[in-house]
Amino acid sequence: MKKTSQPIVVSLVSLGCAKNTVDSERVLGCLATEGFLITGDPTEADICLVNTCGFIHDAREESAATLREISKLRRKGQLKALVALGCLAERALDVPELGATLEPADAVVRFKDYPRLPEICRELAGRARSPNAPESITAKGGYNEFLASPRLRIGATHSAYLKISEGCSNPCRFCSIPRIRGKQISRPIADVVREARELISVGAKELCVIAQDTTSYGRDLAGKFLLPDLLVALRALPDAVWFRLMYAYPLHLSDAVLETLASDPRFCPYLDMPLQHISDAMLAAMGRGMNKVATLALLNRIPQKLPGVALRTSFIVGYPGETDRDFEELLAFVREGRFTHAGVFLYSHEAKTPAAKVADGVPVEVKQARRDTLMAAQLEVARRRQAARVGQTLTVLVDECVDAVSGRIPEKRPEVASTQHAIARSRHEAPEVDGVVLLRSASAKKLQPGSFVTVRVVQGLDYDVVAEVKV
Repeated sequence: MKKTSQPIVVSLVSLGCAKNTVDSERVLGCLATEGFLITGDPTEADICLVNTCGFIHDAREESAATLREISKLRRKGQLKALVALGCLAERALDVPELGATLEPADAVVRFKDYPRLPEICRELAGRARSPNAPESITAKGGYNEFLASPRLRIGATHSAYLKISEGCSNPCRFCSIPRIRGKQISRPIADVVREARELISVGAKELCVIAQDTTSYGRDLAGKFLLPDLLVALRALPDAVWFRLMYAYPLHLSDAVLETLASDPRFCPYLDMPLQHISDAMLAAMGRGMNKVATLALLNRIPQKLPGVALRTSFIVGYPGETDRDFEELLAFVREGRFTHAGVFLYSHEAKTPAAKVADGVPVEVKQARRDTLMAAQLEVARRRQAARVGQTLTVLVDECVDAVSGRIPEKRPEVASTQHAIARSRHEAPEVDGVVLLRSASAKKLQPGSFVTVRVVQGLDYDVVAEVKV
């Protein structure tokens, strides 16, 4: 009797943003379709793929360190091959001096070659494709077809990312994304709605709509912005699910989008809208396309159109030419308390971007001090906001519960976790990036991840709140 060869076992480590996570899920779906076995543990795999991030310096350092660490398994004989994918792999082609960060990998795979990953992995494992193996849905297509290929979900079943386009056509002078991901490619509305329906059918209760720029969705398809049309199409789905809008470029955020979001309670009153700065000098230097007056007008209009909205934003400090006066203007802006959530990044000098032609003249210690000062100001805002929520009744989506075996709750917030029984989020908190609702009371022990429950807030913390389940 002829001996059948064992399936190739593959592991994937996904780094970077949610958009990378979706790519990772499609890669795993492509491999699983062709008969590969998937494991979450690289020590159990024949081949490990690392989906890298190459957006800024710190992300590249994390990717490089991950590749070096996993390559040790290969030297120990526990791994046959290591493959680098993702943004750093693409960026290194554009900036050759970054190639050294990928040296631990046996193969570097660009986006356009993702459909060939089954073939590449077989070659690395010394295997030929079985004539009876099913053909990958993307085997004869390119990266555009890959965007619509099956996904093998990683992470929580009840919360999923819905990627509506790839690439970016905005002219931000500091950003390498257009060089890494190319110009915007929007997916047809019908494809996005079909995927949303599929995700809901397998248990998703929350869909976070993502892209490099969600608000310019459709411009490449129809010569106009189609996000309102897409939201209306998603609104037609009959299921009890939350939709959350992420990565909204402020220049393209229209009243039509805001009004559509306000039209159905399944659209979370939440906007992730990176502003990057508020000083006119910095906004112009960054190529953001808006000045301070236009930004403030938009910020005043948003809560009028979308009452009760939670705003998340991000800022860059230490951009070339940022003066103390520019920073003080930004600091005063944050202290106004407009934002529910905010992140602060140090300017990263990115090769071959327009900003790279300007000397990075702000010392790193000044950048770090400005970041710390800005985050401290936002912390005070967050504390006031969380304290004001005490007594409110919220509908929350349960993310994690007490471990049924050990009784231990995952330590999202170590200082309070021992007294809580579940971790949840309201419509005002996005997964992974925002605070949480810590649930307390015996009845919380009986909750299941992915369930909606009504709670009452009893305590405000720095970025989180503590709540009790209403019975």
